[in-house]
Amino acid sequence: MPRFQTVIRKARFVYSPYTAYEMQGFAQVLADSIRARIQSGQNIYDQAAAPLKPGKPGRRGYPDYKAARGLQPIRDWTWSGHTLRCLKVLTANENRAAIGFLDEAMPGRRQTASQIAFYNNQRERQWGVSPRDRQAVLAAFLARPIVMLKAA
Repeated sequence: MPRFQTVIRKARFVYSPYTAYEMQGFAQVLADSIRARIQSGQNIYDQAAAPLKPGKPGRRGYPDYKAARGLQPIRDWTWSGHTLRCLKVLTANENRAAIGFLDEAMPGRRQTASQIAFYNNQRERQWGVSPRDRQAVLAAFLARPIVMLKAA
């Protein structure tokens, strides 16, 4: 008779057929799709985002300043490009992947990229998964080869 008996106190089971590397790839597809949609000036419903607020009579507004810099005068979260460059895959494991903004402030600014994204999203819902983004990720899932095991 054994003197000591092993007792398992915790167990973790992973039912996901994907590896952490594959989940990171799926999340990167989603992040690239969201970035491209925001840069094209679309909201989470795949519609054109609301126009930027024009300036008051006799004064230039934000769209005028963007056009003077050679940028499109649309709501595309692009002035310096810092916010959308901080859009990354934050974590990935076998069960889930998280995308978001790195908490970095551009030199000379107080607000981080995630704070800027939060305030921009309050004006117009652009951060999120649109139907087209969902289709892009689904296509990536379906492009993965399926391994079938046969009973002998």
